[in-house]
Amino acid sequence: MFQFSTKTEVNRAFKLTDLYKQMNASKEAKKEASCIDKVVLKNVLSPTTLYCEPQKGVKEVYVFEITVNTQTVPELFIKELDNSIKLHTLFVIKYDNLEIMMLSYKTATFKGKYWQTNWEQNVSYDVPLVNSVPELYKYILSKFLKYPPFESEDVDAYVKRNNALNKLDFQISKTESAIAYETQSKKRFEYNARLKKYREERDCLLGKVNDIT
Repeated sequence: MFQFSTKTEVNRAFKLTDLYKQMNASKEAKKEASCIDKVVLKNVLSPTTLYCEPQKGVKEVYVFEITVNTQTVPELFIKELDNSIKLHTLFVIKYDNLEIMMLSYKTATFKGKYWQTNWEQNVSYDVPLVNSVPELYKYILSKFLKYPPFESEDVDAYVKRNNALNKLDFQISKTESAIAYETQSKKRFEYNARLKKYREERDCLLGKVNDIT
């Protein structure tokens, strides 16, 4: 788990019945929550607790710790709880000495896909000194996303660039497979031209063209 400053600790435990009311939980989410022993708001990452200036974008981040009695991720429960919270939220699910993390990047008008780490044992991330909440959230996201962030880009730009790179990776892989099985020279020429274009776009997003890193 991330080793946040003790100044950010809240350690507020919630009853599941209270959370059900807050999130207007579905029957399916309640059933799934049978594996949950405890839900705790572990940390609040804010300008006040981090001793930094407020910035646009990510205002605060909640960190919830969910203890389960089976090696199960109650995804539906987490998603419904997350939907009832307006702020960015990181969920840490613990089972014995194992843990897995889950989050979704969301804005006022958009919530993207959920990302998860793998079940791991004794994982610890030392959090760097930051000047803002968005900077810390970008660091958190970097442990879920495939590509590292640029120092100069904001959270929104980082997520969009990562999504674009993932799409290009898929297109490159698919085109390479098509080339390998194509026997017509004209088609191979078209595929190779397309592949070159995808690779150039990818290099640009990685900062290899304009040296934007």
